[in-house]
Amino acid sequence: MSSYIPLSHREQWADITPIPQDDGPDPLVPIMYSTEYRDAMDHFRAISLAKEHSERALELTEAIIRMNPAHYTVWQFRMATLLALNKDLETELELMNEFARENLKSYQVWHHRLLLLTEISPQSPSKEIDYIHDSLLPDPKNYHTWAYLHWLYSHFSSLGRISEADWDREVRWCEEMLRTDGRNNSAWGWRWFLMMSRPGGKGTQDGGKGEITYALKAIHLIPHNVSAWNYLRGILTHFKLPLAPLSPAVVPYTEGSTAFAPVDSSSFDFPLPSVPLPAHTPLPVPLALEFQADALAEQRRTGEASAIFAELSQQFDRMRAGYWEYRRRACE
Repeated sequence: MSSYIPLSHREQWADITPIPQDDGPDPLVPIMYSTEYRDAMDHFRAISLAKEHSERALELTEAIIRMNPAHYTVWQFRMATLLALNKDLETELELMNEFARENLKSYQVWHHRLLLLTEISPQSPSKEIDYIHDSLLPDPKNYHTWAYLHWLYSHFSSLGRISEADWDREVRWCEEMLRTDGRNNSAWGWRWFLMMSRPGGKGTQDGGKGEITYALKAIHLIPHNVSAWNYLRGILTHFKLPLAPLSPAVVPYTEGSTAFAPVDSSSFDFPLPSVPLPAHTPLPVPLALEFQADALAEQRRTGEASAIFAELSQQFDRMRAGYWEYRRRACE
């Protein structure tokens, strides 16, 4: 037997006439809500219709959100109520610390936090940045957390509250994330923002040499890491640099293919793979073969590029055979 006491039986809610959910006369697949959730939502519809911003409205929205943290309408009403009552938003932020830990995948939790930080507008967001860094430890690839971190830096930078020292610290933190997991594509995306996309990013100051070096070092550490290869290509595309000059760093990974043709690396200015390559590195690396094929195509050596794409299709990456065959035909 349930011990739940309906809101209509509580003195605090005696003056409210609940508004049931209207699913029409013959709902096809009615949702089996719990008694507590249905009761709470019936009362929420009533206070929402009346635009009642009160303490009991805050209590009700919290109760609903704890049952359904993705209910964006309730989140919006809660924020409007907090502002209408001139509540202490720092206290609300502390509550969101608990909610975020329990609901890291909920977009609504992070959006509510964004609205709170916009209203609070601290002179320094360092405390919030530290919180986000800690939040990423149990789930280092959570899209919503990374998106919020991006907003945090963009917003407070536009207000002049992010110093160069803050940017440098964030770069070091991002590098530690990549050292821990070099395949974390979210961290690679964040590095791109820090070094390349943001105004004043230091990766733009040397024509891309530093970032090419960083990407190659990451490739040499994990040769099959698609994130590092994509980052390298992004740098080359951004600065409109050709692929071929990087062949000395790429060719060793094509061993076992017709693309393997040792090149002179005596005057090469970028990091080279270890010699010999680690025994546990499967060769050839399809990502390196694709890089070489594109480098050859850039030089209009389309026959050689076509041969590499054929090898990828028929031998080295048959899972994507259709794609490589498309690339081969495009060369011809």
